[in-house]
Amino acid sequence: MQPNASEAEVAGFRLRTEPDSRPNPRVKSRPGRSLVLSVALALFALAGLSHDLETAYWVWQREDPLNETELAELSAQNVHTIYWQVGELENVGETWRWKARFAFPARDKSDIRYVPVVRLVSRQLQPFSATSLSSLIVALSPLTAKCDELQLDYDAPDRLLSDYAAALKRIHQIVPRLTITALPHWSRNDCLSLLEPNIDELFPMLYDFEPQPLLKQDALSPLIDPKKMEKMLSDWSRCHKPWRAGLPVFARLTLYDANGKSRGQIRNWNWDELCFNATLENIGADRLGTTVFRVGKSTSVSNTPLHVGDQLAVRRVGRVVLQNAIAAARQTTAHGVVLFRLPDSTAGSGWSLTQVGHLDSKPELILRKSDSSETLEIQNRGDGDLEPGFTTRKGEDRGYILELKASTPIFREAEPGDFFATVAYTESDGARKAVAVPFATRIAFKFTHLQARQRLRSGLIQLAPGADFRQIRYQIRNIEGGTSWKPIE
Repeated sequence: MQPNASEAEVAGFRLRTEPDSRPNPRVKSRPGRSLVLSVALALFALAGLSHDLETAYWVWQREDPLNETELAELSAQNVHTIYWQVGELENVGETWRWKARFAFPARDKSDIRYVPVVRLVSRQLQPFSATSLSSLIVALSPLTAKCDELQLDYDAPDRLLSDYAAALKRIHQIVPRLTITALPHWSRNDCLSLLEPNIDELFPMLYDFEPQPLLKQDALSPLIDPKKMEKMLSDWSRCHKPWRAGLPVFARLTLYDANGKSRGQIRNWNWDELCFNATLENIGADRLGTTVFRVGKSTSVSNTPLHVGDQLAVRRVGRVVLQNAIAAARQTTAHGVVLFRLPDSTAGSGWSLTQVGHLDSKPELILRKSDSSETLEIQNRGDGDLEPGFTTRKGEDRGYILELKASTPIFREAEPGDFFATVAYTESDGARKAVAVPFATRIAFKFTHLQARQRLRSGLIQLAPGADFRQIRYQIRNIEGGTSWKPIE
């Protein structure tokens, strides 16, 4: 989406170009600085505030190198840089030790530049004392000896920001180029004045920066809140060093108890166990990609026990919301956007890599039979994802339903294959009756989502002697435009 050149506003995001007038007692006044910044931003606004942004990704906790499909899609997106987490250093006492290590990709045939990222974790009062800092430099030196750039990821509390800045100055002496991730509020002048002299670039991660409040429909923060994003992007335009906006593309599942208190994140979940778990009641309307379920009967998700009254909040980044956030970043002084994290096939990845590269695209589903005429395959040949089907028409189940219809009971066997489940039934005057497959005139295959360029294949579908797929029509329920009966290709 291109911004309107006549105003600094894009679909819910508006860039504030006035200078920050709030006094900061910890920062000495610099005559003319606010005026220069205000004029620069105003001129930028008059010019349409539109400029090309370099897109990059963070890769987190991954061992395998990028495959050919990923490399091809990244090339199509004109991505030239990947920020790859190589490990996590933990501070214990006055020693920094590797808590986790991840393989750093070797050079490949692509033109992608890989930048190592080290996550720093500490619960110590003085993680950057002289002894601790020497230990940290020793731990980083083998890595910086092989690379000309390093990125550090550390959520420094305000009380340690000055110590962290001093540590960055020392670390910069062992690596030619040093960048850091940043918390959103580090856009304040008092923070930037500490950090800017010691690093080459800042990467504010504009998400997951607030503690989870009690779960209420008006208090649960989406991954991207347009108004908050607007302000954060505007505030970061005060940064004098190059900076890139870190935006989320992932999905997150949070468990709350009956009182609405967060019990943490659930890992390694999948869409099927949310969508097709009958004990989970969808409550409230979807808001900016956030859906809330209430547990009606004790169950589990990803081996995590759930109790009656517990609530699950699944937060996704709306496709249009993400598109607008990127467009809003284009109107600032940002040099680029970095997306967290490079999508894969897991539910926690949110959108597929193809969809992220084609945010305007929608899914395009077709159904075909195999050459042997013993299986069916539904394929999304579009560049857009069919997103998880939590919201349905009245009287329908959650998810999507590939429904086969015959005028007579010609089905003999129907296995789900890649689909979640199959249901055989007959229908008369709108009423459905479950029956065994040989007595069915309808077969329903259930599924929750289908990413761009992906496919689902049924198990064995066997028809009565003399019958063939030309006698069958299909429709896809709960999808826009999918309720008309069509022949199988």
